[in-house]
Amino acid sequence: MAASAAAPTTDRLNAYLDELSRLSVDDLSMVALAEPDPDERAALLQKAVDAADRAGRREALAAAPGRARERLFRAYAFRAYEPTWFGLNWGRSLGRADDRARLITAVEDAAVAAVVADLLSEDEIAALREPYEIARSMKGAAPAANPIIRGPLPQRGLVAAILGLGIIGAVATTGALLVGGAMAVVAWLTRSRRTR
Repeated sequence: MAASAAAPTTDRLNAYLDELSRLSVDDLSMVALAEPDPDERAALLQKAVDAADRAGRREALAAAPGRARERLFRAYAFRAYEPTWFGLNWGRSLGRADDRARLITAVEDAAVAAVVADLLSEDEIAALREPYEIARSMKGAAPAANPIIRGPLPQRGLVAAILGLGIIGAVATTGALLVGGAMAVVAWLTRSRRTR
């Protein structure tokens, strides 16, 4: 009985973690979540702990927030140093520390909700998931750091031609600067000879 009861719980939690892994931290960070009321949150979490304890899911509940937090931390770590067309984005902001802490709390509470979804009332589960749902609602809203060039081959050919012209222009400019510099040196040497 315990194994069969644990299977839906594991499935719900794994489905939630898979969904979380597919979301972009840029999208999740588009909304600055409000600080949850500490008393209401503590009461909800205590109800979840009590319900999980009665159902024999205490260990699953204890592990769920850490598993969700790890997914989010991994996403933050990966996103912090993303190569761009101009090198690494060392100065890229991932948001204020307070906003990230609230997002982590929301992700952890949603993991708790996944474990006890069938043990608490719908309103209690909705309250646990609400901050995460608000952040999740911004899916696809963040601007892309690296625009992706898509389209038929002629468009890619046009981009390649523009890049090629840019390289030729850079080489020509460098050559012109070298020739101009050489001419300036010759003019200076010629002038210094006349003044002797």
